[in-house]
Order: sequence, then structure tokens, then C-alpha cells
Amino acid sequence: MTATLEIVSAAIAAGAVLVGGATAVSIGVRAGLSVLLDLLLAAGLLRLTADPGWGVLATTALVVAIRHLVTAGLSARPHPTTAPAQQT
Repeated sequence: MTATLEIVSAAIAAGAVLVGGATAVSIGVRAGLSVLLDLLLAAGLLRLTADPGWGVLATTALVVAIRHLVTAGLSARPHPTTAPAQQT
């Protein structure tokens, strides 16, 4: 059962890159990154059930942290910049 979960986890991770890239091209970068990170998180959690070790837990936690940082960075509105005054 563990070998099957490892194979499925690797397939999800590979699919995440393909689907995330296709989504980024067709819809937009934000959507592509969101899909990529969600699928990588799913693969990491599935891998964690197959082999519950500290290394796998750290990798999954890293994916969660990156997902939160990227999501917060992409959803933050840019600060309005003031245009330089035009001299006449």
C-alpha cells in the first residue's frame, strides 16, 4: 500500500506542474500558481500518509508555508503610487 501511495503522490506532483502550467497559460499566473500549490499540497499530504517521517512532514509544512505566502502576496493590492508632477 505504501508503494502505491508513493506512486500516486509522484503522479499528482507531476500532474500539478502540467496542470498548473496549463492553467497559468490559459487563465493567468495567479490561477496557475494557485492550482500548482494546491495540487502539490495534496501530493505532500498523500505522501505523508504513506511515509510519516520528519522529512516528509517538513516538506509538506514548507509547501503550506509557501502556499500561504504566495497567496497573500498575490491577493495583496499594490500600493498606489503617486505620479511625478509634470513640469510645464
